[in-house]
Amino acid sequence: MKKIKDPELFKKIKSFLTLYLPKIRAKSPNTVNSYRDTLNLFILFLKCKKSIALYELRTEDFNVNNILEFLDWLKSDRINSYTTRNLRLISIRAFCKYLIGENIIAYETYAKIQQIEKTPVPERFISGMLSVDDVKLILELPNILKISGVRDQFYIALLYDSGCRNQEMLDLKFGDVQIQGETGCINIVGKGRKFIVIPISKEVIAMFKRYSSIFHQEKDNKKFLFYITRCGIYFQMSADNVARFLNVYENLAKAKNPQIPHLHPHLFRQVRAMHLYQAGMPLPLVSQWLGHSQLETSLINSNNSNLQMRYLNIKMTRKLLRSFMD
Repeated sequence: MKKIKDPELFKKIKSFLTLYLPKIRAKSPNTVNSYRDTLNLFILFLKCKKSIALYELRTEDFNVNNILEFLDWLKSDRINSYTTRNLRLISIRAFCKYLIGENIIAYETYAKIQQIEKTPVPERFISGMLSVDDVKLILELPNILKISGVRDQFYIALLYDSGCRNQEMLDLKFGDVQIQGETGCINIVGKGRKFIVIPISKEVIAMFKRYSSIFHQEKDNKKFLFYITRCGIYFQMSADNVARFLNVYENLAKAKNPQIPHLHPHLFRQVRAMHLYQAGMPLPLVSQWLGHSQLETSLINSNNSNLQMRYLNIKMTRKLLRSFMD
C-alpha cells in the first residue's frame, strides 16, 4: 500500500465528519452524510480529471481553480442541477472554514474560496400544483367506511394541515399528538433535529379521534402513529406504503380531473405553503412554518407572529375541510 502524502489532511477529514459536524455543530446524520458525499465527490473529481490518486491528496488541492472545475464537472459529467451544485459548494466552503480554524490552510486561500459565488437558480413557473378544490377532491376519495380509508384520509389531511415532511409524519408516535379540548398540536423532530410544535385544526382533530378509536384503542404513547401489522407484529409504516395509496387516489382523482398532477407527499407541503401565502400569511411566516427557521415550543404562545401563523393555518384548514366534515 502506498504511503499517504498528507496524513494530517485525512485526520482532519475524519474529525470534521465524526466530531465537528455531529458533536460540536450538532448536525443531523443526513446533513453529515451530505458533507461526506461532497468530499467523496471532490476526491473522485480529482482522481478522474486531475489524475490525483487518493493517497496523493493534499491540502493544497482544496483551491479555487480545482473547486471551480469541480462545479463545472458536476454540471457537465454528473448533470447536477444548479441547486445541487450550490449545496456542494456550501459543503466545500464549510470544510475549508474548518481547515482554517485548524491552521491547515492559509487565510488567503480560504478567502478566495469564499468569494466563489453560488450559481443563480433560474426562476421556475409554478406547475403541477393543487388548487383548494383539488385538495378537497382528494380528501373526499378515501372510503371511510373501511379502516384503510379512515387511515388514508387522516394521513393526507394531516400531511396537508401540518406541512410536515413525509418522514416526519412516519416518525410520529401516538403521544406526539396533543389534544386539549378543541385545540391540538403535533410535536415533531424536524430537519436538523429541531423540536417543532405545529398546530392542527379542529377538523383534523376530529379525524384523529376517529382514526385513534380504531388504530390506537390502547392509547400507547410510544406506538407509531401510522403503522402496519404483519403476523400480529406492529411495524412503522414506510414511505412505500404512502406512495402506494397516494397512487391509488391519484388515479381516482385523475378520472374526475385529468389535470391533477402526480401525487407525492412533498407536493402537499408545497401546496399548503402556497395556499397559506395566498390566504394572506406573510412570506417570512410561511418560511418559518415550513421549518426553514426555528419554531420552538417556547415561542408558540408568546410570539405575536406565531399566533398569527397559528390563526391563519387553522382558519385555512377549516375553510377547506368544513364542507365534508359536517
